[in-house]
Amino acid sequence: MNKQVHSGRYKSPQDFIIAAIQNQVYIESQETVETDSEVLKSQEYSAPPSFSFAAPMTKKVAIQLLSSDVAQVKTVPLKDFQRPSFLWGQYNRFFPVKIVTRVAANLAREYSAEYVLLGELQEKSAQIARELGKVIERKDKQLGRKRGTIISAGLPIGRDQDKAKSRFKNQFVGYMAGNRIEGAAPALKFLDMMKDEKNSVLAGITDFGLRFASLSNPVIDLEDYSAALSAEEVEFLLDHIASEVLGEAKLIRLILTGVREGVATPEELNDRVKTYSSDWKRNEVVMMRSGVVSRMSELGLLERRKDGVKVTYLLTDLGQKYLERLNKLEA
Repeated sequence: MNKQVHSGRYKSPQDFIIAAIQNQVYIESQETVETDSEVLKSQEYSAPPSFSFAAPMTKKVAIQLLSSDVAQVKTVPLKDFQRPSFLWGQYNRFFPVKIVTRVAANLAREYSAEYVLLGELQEKSAQIARELGKVIERKDKQLGRKRGTIISAGLPIGRDQDKAKSRFKNQFVGYMAGNRIEGAAPALKFLDMMKDEKNSVLAGITDFGLRFASLSNPVIDLEDYSAALSAEEVEFLLDHIASEVLGEAKLIRLILTGVREGVATPEELNDRVKTYSSDWKRNEVVMMRSGVVSRMSELGLLERRKDGVKVTYLLTDLGQKYLERLNKLEA
């Protein structure tokens, strides 16, 4: 590290560490495919809210993600635990949470219970996400998807299976630490947790989670890889974030406002994200900006433009409309 700093390639040890973190995230996110082919445009889907599976990619994937009777799924109320009001930067996509909610719904129905063991939910979610992720990864490559549009990003498809699955379990399924619940699904209020008399951690799907799980998904239900989420799912997430995940809504508003005002590069947006919390260190700001921008791109709020090595972001029509909506809610 000292050699690299002394050579002038990095201004300080801190810059070297930040670059190393960003490179690791880049590698692990599986967003390394860069080709000149065009990415297929997202399409709207009007399939009914069910768990029908058109053509299973594998029998095991279908069993874990298919459910036919949502009415039999028992949901749990939201308990008074501490949970983040935003999603951490490592939670770079919503699609992995879709898998978690489907598996949680099926386990609740299978056991006819409100709560199931968190460990079982974590293991089954991570395993099916890896199997499905491998299929999607091949499709991403066939379609020549570029960084920022890769659907398999966030899924546990790394070479080190145990490490990849462990990361998925903690980041997307979540965990309980004392009086606090962490993870993407709990932060979105799609899962809640509690401890039983044996001090085992249990997890259950909420009404919010079941509603999201029941919406048709193009990849899972139709084997259509043109988009990670359906129009219905995007609409649901935008509504849900605006009303229930207020910290995430604030982060999105900061980014959208900045981009509209011409603050459009990753470096410039770092300064905007920093205003959310003065306690965040430089590497945390970079991580948070990267995560929220990735999620916003998945929702179709931002468009990524690359000119040589320079990356800038533009508001989409949906992004402009959502910013206007968030501004009215803040008024």
